[in-house]
Amino acid sequence: MSVPPPFEGKAALPARRARPQKRLWWRSPSLWAVVGTLGILLVALYGAVKILGNDPSSGPAATVTRNPSPGLDGIIALQVPPEQLAVGDCLQGFKSALEPVTIVTCPTAHNAQMIGSFEITEDVFPGTEQMQSRSESLCKSVTLDPGSSIDSTWSYHFSRPSAGTWKTGDRKVACFLALNEGTVQESLLPDDAAGISS
Repeated sequence: MSVPPPFEGKAALPARRARPQKRLWWRSPSLWAVVGTLGILLVALYGAVKILGNDPSSGPAATVTRNPSPGLDGIIALQVPPEQLAVGDCLQGFKSALEPVTIVTCPTAHNAQMIGSFEITEDVFPGTEQMQSRSESLCKSVTLDPGSSIDSTWSYHFSRPSAGTWKTGDRKVACFLALNEGTVQESLLPDDAAGISS
């Protein structure tokens, strides 16, 4: 009787686990979504800074050209920075003494007028409260046309040096009268008063 040879078994190898494919970090869709969003935000922020004129690299505002012969709309210049306004300018869209405005002829409907400009002569900044009080007094000292329709619907506005701007040489007080509501079609200054400054 013969002895059977040792049993040789066969078995299937265990199924090979699929090796996870290595994801390359630069191919991640979520990464590109974040990069794209950041790019859009940066472009929007840069555009907003340029529009608002607060871009420190842009330097001083370009001089606005005034139209010497305005048409029927009466517009002399659009978006004029406050530092380029002149005494006597009648202003449309005035909100504050620090924002750009449209200059129009005084017979054109407007809500404000630059009525005066003064230079402070002291060497030392007098202090915020003193500067506020002095600026208000200077602006209220401007002689207005007695025939103009000034009443309680008008308010004085003025720009003045701050402690910070004083250090850069700012000594100018600019004076404005503005309607609280509505518009007028006349100058508030006497005919011979255009260019009042001291």
